[in-house]
Amino acid sequence: MATHEKLRRFALYQESDTGTPAGGWWPASRSLNAELSALFEAWPPGAGRIMRVLYSPPDWDDRPRSVVVAPGRRVKTGCFPADDTHQITLSMFNGTRRVLTVIAPDAAPDVAAEVLAGSAARSTAGHPGP
Repeated sequence: MATHEKLRRFALYQESDTGTPAGGWWPASRSLNAELSALFEAWPPGAGRIMRVLYSPPDWDDRPRSVVVAPGRRVKTGCFPADDTHQITLSMFNGTRRVLTVIAPDAAPDVAAEVLAGSAARSTAGHPGP
């Protein structure tokens, strides 16, 4: 059953142009420290090894400099203070980057499902407009 929950909260889209997000993530809370390990657990091994995480500050209540994602493994995190893209950028060991749309934890399940399916406007991801 845990696998089903992971699939419901995270998805990688099929390859598309580099200007669009590579997937969606619906964390259960606004704690990056608590949620990042779940993303790493759900990350497919064939999609590459994540080296660093850049995040959009409005999505999170905490702003850790690094997070323990597995026993014995810590990953550096960072942000740009004015970044309000509601995205998370994963820097991979091979030098590539994968951008995920972050869906607000309190987003309606149908909105989250649309974003995770890759069929909704990915830039807003259940976040209120300006």
